[in-house]
Amino acid sequence: MSDAKLPAFEGIGQIEVDFLGQRIVIGCIEGEEEKARRLAKRFENDAGEVTKAVSAKIEPIQAMLMAGILAYEQLEQAEAGFNDGADHR
Repeated sequence: MSDAKLPAFEGIGQIEVDFLGQRIVIGCIEGEEEKARRLAKRFENDAGEVTKAVSAKIEPIQAMLMAGILAYEQLEQAEAGFNDGADHR
């Protein structure tokens, strides 16, 4: 990766990731580059699983949106479970 930062990401971290067959530059929190790479890879895996699960060819943006929705569904379930276990005295 070049040391020159994209203008959109000046003042924050910046990494390049391979995502769904494309090399993409994204911004991230300075010092958390490896975490951002790991999460991008996890999200790419989820998008790939969505692509495999549908019977027709879909565009990468559709796979990403579906994977994002599924991730938020899991987050809501985790939040609901956390709130159900909270002490409400």
